[in-house]
Amino acid sequence: MKLKNRILFLLFIIFMSIQSISYAIEPPPTQEEISGEAAILMENETGKILYEKNAYKKMYPASTTKVMTALLALEKLDLDKKIAVPPDFPQVDGSSMYLLPGEEFTVNDLIRALLIHSSNDVAVLLAMEISGSVEEFVKLMNERAVEIGCTGTHYSNPHGLHDDNHYTTVYDMALISREAMKNETFRKIVAEPILILEPTDKTPEKRIYNNTNRFLWSNEPIVYKNQYIPIKYDAVDGIKTGFTLEAQKCLASTGIKNGIRMIAVVYKTTEYDVFRDSRRLLDYGFDNFKIVKVLSAMEQLGKETIKHSVQKDLKYAVTQDISYITPIDTEVAYNQKIELDELKLPIEKGQKVGKATITIGDDTKEYELVALDDVESVFTFKHLKELITSKETNHIKRNILIGIIVFIILIIILRIVRANIKRKKRKKRYKKL
Repeated sequence: MKLKNRILFLLFIIFMSIQSISYAIEPPPTQEEISGEAAILMENETGKILYEKNAYKKMYPASTTKVMTALLALEKLDLDKKIAVPPDFPQVDGSSMYLLPGEEFTVNDLIRALLIHSSNDVAVLLAMEISGSVEEFVKLMNERAVEIGCTGTHYSNPHGLHDDNHYTTVYDMALISREAMKNETFRKIVAEPILILEPTDKTPEKRIYNNTNRFLWSNEPIVYKNQYIPIKYDAVDGIKTGFTLEAQKCLASTGIKNGIRMIAVVYKTTEYDVFRDSRRLLDYGFDNFKIVKVLSAMEQLGKETIKHSVQKDLKYAVTQDISYITPIDTEVAYNQKIELDELKLPIEKGQKVGKATITIGDDTKEYELVALDDVESVFTFKHLKELITSKETNHIKRNILIGIIVFIILIIILRIVRANIKRKKRKKRYKKL
């Protein structure tokens, strides 16, 4: 009996240990454990910040600038369009494809060279194609940054070569990366480990470039959590590196694991630390958080009785999925407040009908509510006609409905006749005057 009790006690201890391990939440990296001068971790779907270090400090972005340049090129140009390098094309310092006057490339290949090889001359060529000049393109970059929600960003060129007036923050860079990752072509390009461009009339050999983001291909070792591992990380599928003497090593990276996409930005560190820091942040997000869908887009959230309507009530829903990111050991509870507009018939499917205020933890946001179906008035000729012709309407009801229609028509005719009589009387008065 004693032996049985001991075994049961040991099994209980093991069970409790497993439970505590499975729900253990590791603390975020300390400021000292992240070597970068500024760093941030953002969950992509919700935009929630899970870690930050000097997130709003003015920093030099180096070639991570090209994420914005690529985004604008994808938004403004046809991917299949061919662009010729002009005869007077300027020489551009730093990492380049060494474009030669007369060479032609598709927009798609130029964007690939911009993001994979980090070609500064390609950034200038795209800027000139879109806006006519680098100066005009820079205005476009700054306008788009504001649209995305950036408050600490100012561009002065399309490539990121150092300029004291060319800066951003890691928070803004995370916002820009998140916006760019919405574009399917961008996602495909930044995930490519290598770029191969065919020979041209001016360059007889193939141009072959490894992606500057070594997360995608490098087996060179780094020390991570007290052991050597390769830089390559299968969870990572983008985005962009950067380097200047002033900015040092910069990296905006993203990856998906356990169904969650994370975006990490690390600025101003060393060659290997930029990958170690980024992986530390990404893994912290992957290992300790989960996404919970609170409400689904266009799924009925509620209904409201609508008097004198054919459908009897209005069914409504939010227009977007509402998700929340939370630690893996935490359950999500939410409160909702529905406020409908002053509604008038008819109501069309997709029409805005009110707002839902959703509170999850400390976060409160408002979402638009729309009608899921048309809601029509019973007082329409269309509805009366349907009732008259319906097999379900009996003889007595049909006669009553016909009588109502005739009555309505007579009233309308009477009003028209009265209006005409009044008009004629006015004309007679004017003639006498």
